[in-house]
Amino acid sequence: MNLSVQEFLDSITNPMTKKGYKIGIKKFTKWYGKSAEEILQMRKEDLTQISGENLIEYKNRATRFEKEIEKFHADLLKEFSINSARNYTLGIRQLFRFYEMPIRFRTGSKISKTVKTTQNFPLTIEHVRRMFAVADLRERVILSMATDLGLRIGDFVSIKKNQIPLTDQEPPISFEVMTNKEDVIAHGFLSKESMDLLKVYLPTLENSTNPFLFPSNDQSHISDEWLSKLLKRLSRKAKIGLNSKKLTFHCFRKMFLSASIDSGIGLTAGKMLCGKAIAQSDETYLTTVKLREKFVQLKRFLSISKESKIDEDKLEALKEAVTKLQEDLTRQKLITDTIAQDNLKVKEQLDKLQYLVRFVERFDDYKSLKLLLDFFKQEVLDEKDESDITTPIKTEFSPYIQLQLKKIAETKGISEKEALLEIFSDDVEAMKKAEQKWEEIEKRLSKNKKSIK
Repeated sequence: MNLSVQEFLDSITNPMTKKGYKIGIKKFTKWYGKSAEEILQMRKEDLTQISGENLIEYKNRATRFEKEIEKFHADLLKEFSINSARNYTLGIRQLFRFYEMPIRFRTGSKISKTVKTTQNFPLTIEHVRRMFAVADLRERVILSMATDLGLRIGDFVSIKKNQIPLTDQEPPISFEVMTNKEDVIAHGFLSKESMDLLKVYLPTLENSTNPFLFPSNDQSHISDEWLSKLLKRLSRKAKIGLNSKKLTFHCFRKMFLSASIDSGIGLTAGKMLCGKAIAQSDETYLTTVKLREKFVQLKRFLSISKESKIDEDKLEALKEAVTKLQEDLTRQKLITDTIAQDNLKVKEQLDKLQYLVRFVERFDDYKSLKLLLDFFKQEVLDEKDESDITTPIKTEFSPYIQLQLKKIAETKGISEKEALLEIFSDDVEAMKKAEQKWEEIEKRLSKNKKSIK
């Protein structure tokens, strides 16, 4: 079997990953003092048990490069950070893995240790808007699609023209991509912003035989390095201070997943949209997730066009106003119905008093009326035992008058008899009016008699 480093490197599709592995292998071979091919041959011999060799000797020989790589890592730490030292060991480790001779490090090995990096620039949608304002058409398509999809750089630059779903469907439009690193589907969507840009951008590629959406000068796509340089150039034109941080394409992916949390759609839904592996147990329960609705909710936080964001804010404000108006109308209707019911009750009570008014108007002398009523009351009271004077008076008055009588007695702490006397004593003005009306009638009758004579 021909053990070739170049064959291994040619199998790596991501240029940045390939570059990192190449540098790591170069550093290890220089440190170990042998070529990569010689090291591969040694590894092959270490894993081949020699006739007559006992098991302990064989296992010690088979773990030789595990120990050598740990020594190499320890020397790297003298010059590089923990993360960089680990990354430089990946080249030789992946080379062994490619030829089915993987290294298995002992539990607790320092090689696997990393620290959370703070070197990446904390990209926000406001930064993207500023870069978008100074970008040309192709650069704007890149910025808009990177914001929509949150893909890794290798998957993004590999997008082809025929993958773009130019249909009459209302955006956002489904755009699924099989990711290279984790072999999972990114259930992404393209927003109206991106689709409007693509409808202008795609016609500029009609005369090109290059199949990629973002072609290079040959028949390939733009490189990772080219895209990284583009972002740095746009950040300078937009006068964005990076503060010694690194603005890479991966910052879009971090912004996408952070916005997934901030927007309320959740990290799991965000991972499904941008093609990041999730636990199989979670995936089982997410088969019916409405990702399109989740994406629409996410875009409220990741809209490049400020106008679109303003329109959405106005729409939300309008919805709130309509809801409040409906609540006010419902409340007003309740008040109106209550008042109408109260008015009906008042009318019923007034109707019950009409008979009393008519009775009073029959008398031309309110004193005579009062005497008659006093006589009537006395007759009623005489029928009752004086010891039982506090009990309700059973008369033929309406229930309304009887209720008022009872209320006056309870409020003033007097008997119903005394309350009855107060009612008629306080009604002198009404009786006077009745008397004046009767006097006017008598005068008119007298005049008529005289004129007849």
